[in-house]
Amino acid sequence: MNYRDLLYSDYSTHFSREERPDDALAFAIFDGIYPSMPPGPLPVLDLASGKGSWLRWMKSKGFTNLSGVDLSVYDLEQTGIPEATLHREDLFGFLNRTENTYSLIHAKDVIEHMTKNEVVEFLTACLKRLVPGGQLWISTFNALAPMASQTWFADFTHETSFAPDSMRQVMHACGFPEVEVRCVHPVPPTLKGKIRRVLLAPISAAAAAIAKLRYGGKGDFSCAPTLLAMATKAKA
Repeated sequence: MNYRDLLYSDYSTHFSREERPDDALAFAIFDGIYPSMPPGPLPVLDLASGKGSWLRWMKSKGFTNLSGVDLSVYDLEQTGIPEATLHREDLFGFLNRTENTYSLIHAKDVIEHMTKNEVVEFLTACLKRLVPGGQLWISTFNALAPMASQTWFADFTHETSFAPDSMRQVMHACGFPEVEVRCVHPVPPTLKGKIRRVLLAPISAAAAAIAKLRYGGKGDFSCAPTLLAMATKAKA
């Protein structure tokens, strides 16, 4: 049996049986990760949309043309956006089958579950599904962050990890002329979240300084735990 068939059919239940995450906390975290965009009817696609937290956040920002793709029936049922278009399908199957194009494609905690060959296939498929000037947003954990190995080994399905430079490298190679990578530490707006941010900041700074010393200052050694890559398709 392929491990993906076993684990991905109801992926989130291996970690939590919550009916739906706390939107207030999730939205605050998303506010700390993603840039603001003018709201409107532009088509937006969320890959591996899960229980729909990101789609609900986008709806709260004024976006109205929302779509999601996920394999889990249980997760899709928790989305709670009647007007959204939801697809129960494998990501690669959907991207290669559909002829729809999108202004923004989002994939959070997805790309680290792919092999290197699948990463190239995935990025190339996303590029085809974007309108000229459209953006692909990918959020994943930063392999340079302190304790990144804990994130890596905590999930049996992880296949690939990314540092800022390797993310830029593969996105450029797959046809995206503009790639911006940010490393951030988003936390919930709680006392514990604020304490975590304060305590981790000097550790991340020290790790970045050690890496620069080791490699002579060449490269991007940002060590904040979350990596956000924003790639833009060339305009026609």
